[in-house]
Amino acid sequence: MKSRWKIPEQWTMAYSQGQRWGHMTTNISKSINAVLKGTHNLPITALVQSTYYRLGVLYAKRGQQHHASLASGRVYTDDCMNKIKCEVGKSNTHQVIQFDQNHYSFMVHETVSPREVQPIGYFEVNLQRKWCHCGKFRAIHVPCSHVITACFYARQNYLVLLPDVYRIVNVFNIYKEEFLPIPNERYWPTYEGGTLYHNSQMRRIKKGRPNSTRIRTQMDVKEKVPRKC
Repeated sequence: MKSRWKIPEQWTMAYSQGQRWGHMTTNISKSINAVLKGTHNLPITALVQSTYYRLGVLYAKRGQQHHASLASGRVYTDDCMNKIKCEVGKSNTHQVIQFDQNHYSFMVHETVSPREVQPIGYFEVNLQRKWCHCGKFRAIHVPCSHVITACFYARQNYLVLLPDVYRIVNVFNIYKEEFLPIPNERYWPTYEGGTLYHNSQMRRIKKGRPNSTRIRTQMDVKEKVPRKC
């Protein structure tokens, strides 16, 4: 089995090939860890109960928020529009050079440093392919400042380049599902399956350093160096 570090598309957005969406898939595991931070050491029944209750409350709260957003007439999520607003501010300092009579291919020149990792330079933009040389448009699927500048020059609406996944109606469809309340145990049907018992030998010893269960590789092998003193 290949190591995940040898497959860049599984851990970096630069090689994701357009299959990742920030507000839906990025850091999902971190979010779940934050939700279960206070209960991950509890028994499995308490862990399942806490997960169920917290998700029920979260779905109800997020569903109300996005329903209110739809009622107010908004189309895209707040995170998406805030990102767009930031990129529009950067686009005011760019210059455009047209390379196509059909208003598809452009060269965008940055005149002011964007305070990012990459230096000031020229970036190729192709509106037909939804592609920019800076890589931000392909990574987060939100038009970067270079694409927005090209859209202004070509008199096109840059919002049409946003995918439907950023629409509030699609996010609302995720949170419209409801969790049913768990009835009192007296109303539960009689369980006729097997009974599970915990293994006392697997209980962690509180004193001392816990034993490591990580699978060691050649990287973990240390050569013994003779002491010189």
